[in-house]
Parts: sequence; structure tokens; C-alpha cells
Amino acid sequence: MRISFVIPFHNEERNVRPMLDQVSTYARSQKWEYEIIPVNDRSTDNTQKVLGEYAKKDKRIKPLERKHDREALGNTMGLSLKIGTNKASGDIVIWTMGDRSDDSTTYGYIVTKIIEGYDMVFGSRYMSGGSRGSLDAIKAFLSSNGTKLAQLFFGVPVHDITNAFRGFRKEVFQRIVIESNDFAISPEFAVKAHLAGFRLGEVPTIYTRRFEGASSFKIIKMSLAYIVVYFRCLLRLTPITK
Repeated sequence: MRISFVIPFHNEERNVRPMLDQVSTYARSQKWEYEIIPVNDRSTDNTQKVLGEYAKKDKRIKPLERKHDREALGNTMGLSLKIGTNKASGDIVIWTMGDRSDDSTTYGYIVTKIIEGYDMVFGSRYMSGGSRGSLDAIKAFLSSNGTKLAQLFFGVPVHDITNAFRGFRKEVFQRIVIESNDFAISPEFAVKAHLAGFRLGEVPTIYTRRFEGASSFKIIKMSLAYIVVYFRCLLRLTPITK
């Protein structure tokens, strides 16, 4: 079984080296067959240069670059995740953030859960054993309640779908229609996968605030984006599967 790690980077030149080392070290310790697909999302620093240097040393690192264009404006993390996942050759894809906020030890639990029969498995900060860690209280309140709304409206059986940190079978991504290009990709993908009949699971994880750089987390904008996604799914104004 092959694992593909898709990692979006936006102006993360100080995090590229430790992040790629972190993922590679863990994947090798598990003796996985793996690849790492870093996606440079319109960075204006030396992110692309550092990624290129790493790719020359390790053929399992396959960087992609999305330059400035008119396809999407503002935050485009979701678009980067879609581009990277489309290129992934693994049976299982893991989304993990380039700012090192995700706990790498969770990767193994996610993969194990998928092997057990789940189609999409979330690193959950809000289930028993999980922790929001250094995430501030306001963001934690909004993110946890974003999932509670999805539980109420759609019966989603997990506790943390607003966090992009997850693993899934590649076939799930190939079946689901994902319209969001920003942070709203996280709940949209989860809700639609659930509505399509895929089996969702979760494992506890601990969140760590970004080590370097400034967060682009826009609380109000994100909250509104989540509500729009739920509204469209609830009224079936958006296709669920291809």
C-alpha cells in the first residue's frame, strides 16, 4: 500500500526543511512505500527554491508550484490540496499542513484506521484523547461548533471536520465533487463523503500552533464559508458525486 502526503506551503521557507524531514522520518520508521507532494501556493519567499533543493536529494519528494493566476483569489489552500491530490499516486492520501501544526505520530493511527475499513479518517482535536493544544479559545470554539452544525444537519459521525488534517482512500477524492478552493474544502469534503455513503472515522490528535510565520486564518470569512457550504449541501444546490 502506497501513502501520498500532500502538503500545502504558502511562504513557509523556514518550515519546509523541518516539515519534510518530519514526514520523511516518520514514513521511513513505518517502512511505508510513500511519496511527498509539497504544493507551493503562490509563495513570494524562497519556499520554491528550498523545495527544489530537497527534490534533488530525494526522488520521493515531488513538488508542485501554483503561481499567481486568476483562477482563485484570496486563500487558496483548498485549491493546492486538490492539485496535489490529483497528482498523488498513493492508495491512501494524507493531508497535513506545512506549518507543522499537525502531530506526525497521528499519521500511523490514520493509516491503521483506513486499513481497518474506514474511507476517510480525521485527526480529531475534539474527541476523547485529542486536544486543541495551543489553538486559541476563539478559533477552537468556532472550529468545534462548525463540526457540531454538521453533526446536527447531516449526522456526520466525527468531531473535527473543519481541520484539513485527515487521510482518505484516493477513490473517495475521485468520486466527490469539491467546489471550495479555500479553507472550506475541509468541511465540504467531509460532509459530501458522508452523504455519498463513505465511512468516516477519527483518531485523536494534538494541535500545535504554527512554529514560524504569520497565520492567514480569517475567522469571520471562514465561518461564513462553512455556513454557505452547509446550506448548499442541505438544499442540494451542489453536486455530491461525479
